[in-house]
Amino acid sequence: MTNTFSLVKRGTILIPSGTSHHLHFICCNPVYYPNFGKDCVLVVNISSVNPAIEYDQTCILKQEEHPFIKHLSYVYYRKADIYGADNIRRNVAEGTFTIHQDCSVSVFEKILKGFSVSEEVKIKILRFYQKYC
Repeated sequence: MTNTFSLVKRGTILIPSGTSHHLHFICCNPVYYPNFGKDCVLVVNISSVNPAIEYDQTCILKQEEHPFIKHLSYVYYRKADIYGADNIRRNVAEGTFTIHQDCSVSVFEKILKGFSVSEEVKIKILRFYQKYC
């Protein structure tokens, strides 16, 4: 974990979801996104694999691929979203979002490739990915 926060691709943050925090990967550097009228980034989270529940098998991550991962996990492309860069910075400053260790280049490339493969990616997200990532 780092003490300073720089909103850049390959960075990771923990974002609360219900009673837990999910690791989110930042997929691009902040870029002006005309649809929102501000600088934005694409983020995607991971979720633990539960063999009893159907999940997107496009990009599976193992424990050794990131320090936060404790169980076999998958990239949850259906939940990928576009966040305002200022919103992320504000939430980090307020302590709502927590900075975590950047991901490796190889894991990052694996995650990005999945955007073009997964059938779970929403069209708006795919267009953002294709243009800015």
